[in-house]
Formats: sequence, C-alpha cells, structure tokens
Amino acid sequence: MNVKVSVILAVYNVEKYIRKTLDSVINQTFSDIEIIVVDNKSTDKTLNIIEEYASKDERFVIYKNTSNLKQGLARNFGVQMARGEYIFFLDGDDYLDLSAIEKLYKKITETDTDITICTWNQFDDLTGIIDRNHIYAKLKQIPTEFDNKTFNWRDIKYSVFWQTSVPWDKIYKRDFLINKNVKFPGGIYFEDNVFVYDALFKADKISILREDLVYYRCNRKNAVTNTRNKTFFDYFKIFNLIGDNLKKIGLYEEMKYYYWDYKVITLYWWFMKVRLPYKREFFNKMKYDFNHLEMREQDKEFVRNRTLFLISRFTKMPFFIYYPFFFFFDKIFRIEKGIKNYAVIFFSTYEKWFEYK
Repeated sequence: MNVKVSVILAVYNVEKYIRKTLDSVINQTFSDIEIIVVDNKSTDKTLNIIEEYASKDERFVIYKNTSNLKQGLARNFGVQMARGEYIFFLDGDDYLDLSAIEKLYKKITETDTDITICTWNQFDDLTGIIDRNHIYAKLKQIPTEFDNKTFNWRDIKYSVFWQTSVPWDKIYKRDFLINKNVKFPGGIYFEDNVFVYDALFKADKISILREDLVYYRCNRKNAVTNTRNKTFFDYFKIFNLIGDNLKKIGLYEEMKYYYWDYKVITLYWWFMKVRLPYKREFFNKMKYDFNHLEMREQDKEFVRNRTLFLISRFTKMPFFIYYPFFFFFDKIFRIEKGIKNYAVIFFSTYEKWFEYK
C-alpha cells in the first residue's frame, strides 16, 4: 500500500541522538508516512533503539546493511524501496519541527514542483544554543519574489552553487528522483553536494517555504565535518563528480565560471579547516587541481577576481612559503571573500557577496 511521504534515515552509531530524532518523526502532525531506516552496521545501541520504536509503530521499515555503505548508497537504497509519492531525508542526529512534513507536503503538492526547500535552524551540540539566524540556512540567495511562485535553476543561475547543498531541507517527488536518475555517489564522504546540485539542475520546477522546519545538529564530536582529517580529501572527488554531472546534462560550458568559483573558494575553505598534519598534502592537491582547470586566457574575463587570486596564490607559491607567511593573514581577513575584503576590514566598505562583475 502506498503512502504519501517516505522519510528516509541512513544511520550509523547515533545512539545518543536517535531518540530525539525518532520522536520528532513519529509525532508529526502528518501521519501518512513510512519511516525507512537503513542501518549502516552500527556498533552501538542505535539499531536496538530503532527496533524498540518499530515494535510500537507499524510505519517503520528497517533494513540492516551487512557493512557500512556510507550514507550515499544507504539513501539510494531507501529511495528504491520507498513506497511514498514524496521523499524526505533526515539524518539520525537532527530533528524536525512537528509540523514539518505536513507543511512541506502541502507546499509541494499545491505547487506541483519536483522539489520544495525549507529554511532551518542550527543546533549546537556542545553549547545547546540554537542559531535562528544562520545565513546559510535562510535561503538568503533566493529572492523573496519566488516565495509565492515556482522557479528553476536558471532563475537563480548566478547563485545556484551557493544554495544549501544538504538534502534534508528539501522534499522531493519520488518519480522525479527515479526518472531523472538523481542519486547519491557511493563510497565517499560529503556526497550531499553531488546529489543536491544534480537535483537542482534537473528539476523543472522548485518551490520554497521560508519556515524553519529542521534542526541541524552541529559540533557533534564524531561528525564527519568535525574530523578535519583525510576525509576532507573527498572534496576533490566531489567537485569532479559535480563537473561530470554538468557535462552529462550539457550545462558545463554555460555554468563553468560559476562552478570554478564555487570549487576554488570551497576547496580553500576546507583547506583552512583541515588539521595541520594534512595541510601540506591538501595544499599540493589544490595546486594540482587548480593547474588543471582548463581555464583559457579569455575565460579569466568572466571569473571573479577572488577566484583568480586564490588560483594564483596556490599555483605560484610553495607550501613552505605560503603556510608560515600567508595562511594566517588570509584566514583572518577571509581572503576567499576576495581581495576587496581588505577594504571591508580597513575602511568599512561593503561588497555584495554574490555580485558578479
């Protein structure tokens, strides 16, 4: 029997948080859901807790992987097994507003869109503080004119790569994901980026709901983004996959300047975050990657100055000079925002983050 919404949770060792997550799902004001849990061979009590909930709620469907497939393949499996008309992903350490599914379902069905995106809050696991003004979470780069009408990626072309790249602030038509072959890549970390941008570029219609419906837990001790080790090197693979997807759908030439900007600045951001023992190797991979962007001289006219500056910084400078003499200066003055950011610091001028030349 079909249901309206399949909520998919790919989980691994989240015993500390999973009860709050599951409570926020089973108590939704919208009850016509199935809860698909794909356990990635948890070694703690995560699966026991989930089975406890499932014994009291027939909407649960549990799949147990015999090895850790990482989130990407686990989520893909969940989509294949889902019976819902719509798909919603949730991580095992986050939680929902109790009206989240009802409001997202209402919006996506009323607008007949492939994707509906909502806003969210960031919950700090260390301090317990909820950040209700996090700029990344508030869809600031989608003009308010789209609040009451549908749009697609062309309407937000200049800022499409600066939208949230998480899958769990969105509800999707299942048929759209299946028919357009939108999947998570397997076997790597940070797979969300590939999935989300592929979905955004393939969606005919998108709608937004400016309501904070998800609580994202940050600063969790064992979260991948907190490891700051060699898992961060998967970002090089991620960007290659995003570029490959653009080529497959014939949009690479049209979007390459925005893609390069996103790639260069984001890689630099993670270079700042990676732990010191891995910085030199990460630096050298950036140097190699930037040298192979296939950027022609005439392309430079259309690429942001800050992007060109970072490319030059890394391709022309060895690590043993950059790190002791420039790294901390660049970090303090947020050089990834562009050379004009110095003026922002020293003269209190203002540069719009998303304004292209």
